[in-house]
Amino acid sequence: VKMDNKRMWTDEETNAFVDFMEEFVVDGQRADCGQFKPGTFEKLALKMLEAFSGCTLTAKHYKNKHKRLKE
Repeated sequence: VKMDNKRMWTDEETNAFVDFMEEFVVDGQRADCGQFKPGTFEKLALKMLEAFSGCTLTAKHYKNKHKRLKE
C-alpha cells in the first residue's frame, strides 16, 4: 500500500545522509554496542538542514531512514 503523502528521498539526500553518518562513526558518535549516541540524529538533522536549506525532516525521520537502510 503506497501512502499518497509519503516523501521520497532524492539520491543526493540519501548520499549526503550516508556520508554524514560515516563522519559520525569516524568521530566516535557510536557507543560500544553499535548504537548511535543520544543526540546524533539531532546533529544529523542540523547538518542536513545546512546542506539542503528548507529541509523539514526531523531527527525521527533520520532515525527511521537509518533503520530502513540497515534492513
